Amino acid sequence: MTDFRCGSVALVGKPNVGKSTLLNAFLGEKVAIVSPKPQTTRGNLAGIHQDAEAQIVFYDTPGFHDPKNPLARFMLSQVQEALDGCDLALFLVDAADSVGEDEELAAGWLRKSKKPVLFVINKTDLVEYPRLLDLERKGKVLGPWPQFRVAAKTGAGVKELLAEVKGRLPEGPPLFPEDQLTDKNLRELVAELVREQCFLQLTREIPYGVAVVIEEFKENPEPDPVVVTATLYVEKESHKGIVIGAGGRQLKSLGSAAREGIEALLGRKVFLQLWVKTLKNWRKDEDKLMRLGYGLT
Repeated sequence: MTDFRCGSVALVGKPNVGKSTLLNAFLGEKVAIVSPKPQTTRGNLAGIHQDAEAQIVFYDTPGFHDPKNPLARFMLSQVQEALDGCDLALFLVDAADSVGEDEELAAGWLRKSKKPVLFVINKTDLVEYPRLLDLERKGKVLGPWPQFRVAAKTGAGVKELLAEVKGRLPEGPPLFPEDQLTDKNLRELVAELVREQCFLQLTREIPYGVAVVIEEFKENPEPDPVVVTATLYVEKESHKGIVIGAGGRQLKSLGSAAREGIEALLGRKVFLQLWVKTLKNWRKDEDKLMRLGYGLT
């Protein structure tokens, strides 16, 4: 492949700046789960864009934040891992939010990594022009990086940013097969879709203390449905009752919405069964985190 480019790009920034939405916009379809709540993303997820000129492996990362427990430290280790292996980083900020300590923390990591960086102002559709000029001035203080404006949710500026990213990657052969969209397997993607509904439907701190483990994933021959059994682990016994809800209504709602997402992903009927169990204070226990797939290496 003459002049074919290939490389990895880390999407970084504080929680809720739209990294997952931008990843999905680059790919033209949903791979990363999205919710209005910060810190929905817990681990790195690769989304693979490929065309005739390039293969770009975008890594959606957890948001920069002050780590207060072992799970948070795992999440930041995922950011560091993505930065260590990337050819380019996209530093996202929210046009409708202030630039403060979290952005300074992220900028410090990026300067230390010495990786090429593009400063990306997202959600530009939500603010007036003077606000964008102010953010661009503040961005120049954070680092001497080229700046771009996008609105990932509407697609504005995404095509132009993608072209810029492509031009900055090294020449080389593709790293993944042409038809591969992500580095995650189906069980992992299904678990994320269940967890997404927890963030969309549960309130306050409840979804942050939910971990999803796929116990069974059985692909029966069609027309029989794919059978999925998942366990939702919560940190407190009182949270278990909230997730299940009166008469099981909340759990049924979670399952119904998650099943629709899983069927869209798989393109076939799904039978989804959810169980809820208590695993006390799992976010603070490194052994429990390892068991749930969030172990530090």
